[in-house]
Amino acid sequence: MNLQPDGVYVDCTVGTGGHFREMAQSLSPQGFLLGLDTDPHTIEYLQSNLEISVPHQLINANFSELSRVCYRAGQLQVDGILFDLGLSSFALDDPERGFSYLKDGPLDMRFNPAQGMTAGEYLNSAPAGELTKVFRQYGEEHQAAKIARAIVKKRQIKPIETTEELAQIIRSIVPAATVIKSLSRIFQAIRIHVNRELAVLETALIQALLLLRLGGRLVVISYHSLEDRLVKQFFNKEATDCICPRDFPVCRCGHKASLRILTPKPIKPTPAEITQNPRARSAKLRAAEKI
Repeated sequence: MNLQPDGVYVDCTVGTGGHFREMAQSLSPQGFLLGLDTDPHTIEYLQSNLEISVPHQLINANFSELSRVCYRAGQLQVDGILFDLGLSSFALDDPERGFSYLKDGPLDMRFNPAQGMTAGEYLNSAPAGELTKVFRQYGEEHQAAKIARAIVKKRQIKPIETTEELAQIIRSIVPAATVIKSLSRIFQAIRIHVNRELAVLETALIQALLLLRLGGRLVVISYHSLEDRLVKQFFNKEATDCICPRDFPVCRCGHKASLRILTPKPIKPTPAEITQNPRARSAKLRAAEKI
């Protein structure tokens, strides 16, 4: 992040406040921290429990609203923006949120429990073909069609309402040797679809680039290949002058590079870090600087 004492920094996924606290330690009273989270419970918790001395503001907002939030906070340009795309421990550990197949709870999966369609509503209404597409596209699941058909068959008898009911359907289809991977893939796929995660991320990255002042840094930590691929492609595009098709004899796009990539290969957690924090095992960090 190249934190400067009097800089302005944005944590787009403030979560339990770990990165927010770390950044605060490097800032002076002339610096400013802005934290966003789409989960209102997270913001309520941090407003009561976060003790940092530097000027800061916490906002309940999706990071697709990044520009609007920054402008309203009076920050037209910032020195650094961080996205940690992992699920908040608050949400993951709460069975009522329905994110994990390890704990039985209602099929919700919304980052903001007050907005949008729940995972249960989606699973009980979407056609088998659409479910198959979502499971393949967002979960890269090999048994997508079989699982989709089983869901449709089951819901004709009784609506699927809990994470355990969904997990049982998946277990009935997938071989025991690969069932854990399939459970993870299907739950991931549904969560991505319900929250429009990839579309939201793409929108937010564009806004982040416009908000950064020269020399400012954009840091993204992703946890699955779809997110990481999107971030990598965005960085590569914005670090390239011409993006015309290769067979064009002369550049017609007029595109100019606006980023310098700082991580040619993503930074991954060390074995020691994974031991301390197993949820970090799939994390990949990419960083770039505004030029």
